[in-house]
Amino acid sequence: MKFCVVGDPMISSETLEVAVHEVFGPEHQVKRVDWRPKSQEVFYQLRSDVEKNGPEAGCPPEELFEQAVDVDVIITHHTPLNRRVIEQSGAKLVGVCRAGVENVDVKAAKEKGITVYKTIGRNTEAVSDFAVGLMLCELRNIARGHAALKEGTWRRKYSNSDFMGDMEGKTIGLIGFGEIGRAVTKKLGGFDVRILVYDPFVDEDAVRKAGAEKMDLETLLRTSDFISVHARLSDATKGIIGREAFDLMKPTAYLINTARAGLIDEEALVEALEQKKIGGAALDVFWTEPMEKEHPLRAMDHVTLTPHLAGATNDTMKKTPYLLLREMKRCLEEKDESSRWIVKQV
Repeated sequence: MKFCVVGDPMISSETLEVAVHEVFGPEHQVKRVDWRPKSQEVFYQLRSDVEKNGPEAGCPPEELFEQAVDVDVIITHHTPLNRRVIEQSGAKLVGVCRAGVENVDVKAAKEKGITVYKTIGRNTEAVSDFAVGLMLCELRNIARGHAALKEGTWRRKYSNSDFMGDMEGKTIGLIGFGEIGRAVTKKLGGFDVRILVYDPFVDEDAVRKAGAEKMDLETLLRTSDFISVHARLSDATKGIIGREAFDLMKPTAYLINTARAGLIDEEALVEALEQKKIGGAALDVFWTEPMEKEHPLRAMDHVTLTPHLAGATNDTMKKTPYLLLREMKRCLEEKDESSRWIVKQV
């Protein structure tokens, strides 16, 4: 088979080529293309634009339009595959080294009979680690204490000092119970916490077997000391945490988001924090990336902010192409068209 592998600043085409040869064999031909925006800042901005507005918002390298014509398989990470790329390509398979396929025109692919694969669970460990870390940071003021001490201040008083406690005995509400939500549940097992889950697509028995309780969203919001968001962004989930949700939360509750910024109403969050409707928030994803320098969240003391780091570990980047390619190879050999990795909805 002929492959076209499309690298970017996070996973290079060379890395993808090595993975193709190791999984499928050295006899397969590989064409390499790299998407190289002029700076890291531009890359992250374009990536954010594509996440929100789809592949037509991106700027794939012109070389890709030529290299993707005479191939059987295209493998990409963040590089957008817009309708023009899809329509000009002879590929029958497209593989995306991500759990989301926002950077691929899936509708155009389906129209041409192209099967699109995503990578399930590729950053499960990384993101679940980070989500638990943000809970501890926000509860115990780890980042704030560090920042103050680096500036020469021995700080002992914080905005949550009146209600700061231990993790033991707390109630954790998880919105979304896919691979990452389940991993968070497993990792919280040693903290002696109660875990509530809101996910209309997951069976109650599966939630219970994982050590959690399935709950309606309103009860979860009213009851939880931490609310950690792990849902996919869609028309149904966009803004799922808005003004009504903040009105239900405890004034001591912490909101954690390592998923997608669009799941939270930005204005409602700023308002809730300004009015101390909730105890604080820890965010790794933002509505515009990089985050605006004058954004009001930057000035708030009861917020922990990180620059979209949750899934970006070396271990994740190393294993992702292999996870994807091995599943694609298995499906081809077994003629399995029912794989969860195959994108079935447009």
